[in-house]
Amino acid sequence: MTTTQYLDDAIAVAEKMLLEETHPAPSGPRHRDRSHLAACVKNVCRPEPTDKYQQLRAGQLIHLAKLLSALGMKTLSLSVADMTLRHMETVEADREVYAASVWNELGALLAEHGDMERARLVLCRALSRAERGSHVPERGRILANLGAVSLRRGDVGDAGFWADKALEEMDARPGDDPDARLTADWVRLEVARAGTGADRDLGRISDTLQKFDRSAEHSIALKGGDHPAAIAARRALATAKFEAAAAGHDVELSERQLSELEIVRLNASAFLGATHRETIVAQAALAVAEFEAASGGSGSLLRRQRAVALLEAAEEMAVEALGREHAQTLAIREALAHLRAATVQADDLPYRIDRTYTPQENDIRNTAKKKAIDAERNVIRLTAHAGASYFLADLDIFYWQIHRALERGTYFHVILSSPWNNLAIFMQHGADSEPVSHQNIVDRVRASTYYQETFLPVIESYLDLRDRFPDHIELKLTPTDISGSTLLTSEAGFFEPYITMNPLQRTRRGLSVFEHQFLKDSKYYEDSLAAFRTQWELTSTWEQFGMHEEKHKERLRALMTTQSDDRWCKSGEDVRGPAGGAGRRP
Repeated sequence: MTTTQYLDDAIAVAEKMLLEETHPAPSGPRHRDRSHLAACVKNVCRPEPTDKYQQLRAGQLIHLAKLLSALGMKTLSLSVADMTLRHMETVEADREVYAASVWNELGALLAEHGDMERARLVLCRALSRAERGSHVPERGRILANLGAVSLRRGDVGDAGFWADKALEEMDARPGDDPDARLTADWVRLEVARAGTGADRDLGRISDTLQKFDRSAEHSIALKGGDHPAAIAARRALATAKFEAAAAGHDVELSERQLSELEIVRLNASAFLGATHRETIVAQAALAVAEFEAASGGSGSLLRRQRAVALLEAAEEMAVEALGREHAQTLAIREALAHLRAATVQADDLPYRIDRTYTPQENDIRNTAKKKAIDAERNVIRLTAHAGASYFLADLDIFYWQIHRALERGTYFHVILSSPWNNLAIFMQHGADSEPVSHQNIVDRVRASTYYQETFLPVIESYLDLRDRFPDHIELKLTPTDISGSTLLTSEAGFFEPYITMNPLQRTRRGLSVFEHQFLKDSKYYEDSLAAFRTQWELTSTWEQFGMHEEKHKERLRALMTTQSDDRWCKSGEDVRGPAGGAGRRP
């Protein structure tokens, strides 16, 4: 069989299976069907670069991946999507082949799998392709999808921009795209709801809610109430209406919307199945709303506990159906941490680690920390040896995330080790240089690459940021060694231990040991936050450090003197025992 025949066969089998799942027979060899389909898909290879029907083949591969996803075969679906993307990139190495619509479908598929970064890149490629065509109908759809992906990545500002552009595009063209309009109106509603405190515009929320309501009703009328998009629309609508009622302290309306969310969850389970993504999301939305509604009054604690249990069940289903690293699973896990932290006493929290990153996962670790920094709207706290990754723009690691956080009003509090801390005595030097002593230790530190290329540039960057964002950033220095880097946001924490005592090997490098990530429902988070607050009170500001820097240097010299005395005493003990007697028998 040819590649095309294998592809046609796999699609036919998948479509037949999906039809049978929609209208199930009393019994059937389901496991055998899935094994047969998996075998068919394994024989599907990338089309030949010389194939005349490249656009058709890419469309078929995307269709197959969607069918596999609908059947719950997520890993196989993502494998086909990966293969399709690699093939399309190869074919377009020296010419444009695929229409904007093909790139858009692939981007939407990657987003469905929770791969938001690649989805964004593919959708941007689709938009670029649509820009070149005249009167491309997919342009509004692509812009709306970019808004949805940006929202799920936590880029609220970008999400609002893309959604506005999508609506402008659709309003300027004849005809309408109900799905794209629904997506764009949903994104605008979520962006409005994302505001907090003074940034929360109730009038804007009401306006976007009304527009989304109209789009949702129109979409539901076209697709029917059992369609996944219709169920998602009803869930989003009920959630937004609940929040609006809660903000207005309308208890009766809040309870009605909770009942609507319960109906949405039951419908999703009945029409789509208990493990469908929309069922899981509906259950999570209901749990969060129930938790928020259970404030005060008799039975509120029991109601909150039931809400937490409901969300825990949603998380378990998300891990099983979508995968632990899926964007939706991570969002549910974060919501669950928030609920647990609000109901469990700090001393009763478990020592829970959500993720451990190895040196081979350095880029994944960096991405997770960037997302945490980007999502923070209150305070970012950092304890580290040198802080180069956060202060030095030339390293291009976390500097720009910190810069954007300061721009939006987030506070950044930092504790770093003083260059004159006790660890300086372990600083290694060349074999041809004179031994380190109390007389030259300060000069050695000052001449080191750590001091010249890391400490001084970090301080210079801090002072520059403080000039631009006064009262939002503060750095303090501690005279003691910091044994590991800890980053804390309002929702999560990251801890990386240092394995080396040499200051030169603690900075300007990637992950060398491991790093733990934990959320706010972990005792690690509470312990780390308490430790930071204690250190914050005991450490010196930059100005205080400057006033007493000579004393810090003297302490380091005194430590070197003590170390030298200890070595001399140890040398003497080789001959005489510690009590003055014979060191060994004759």
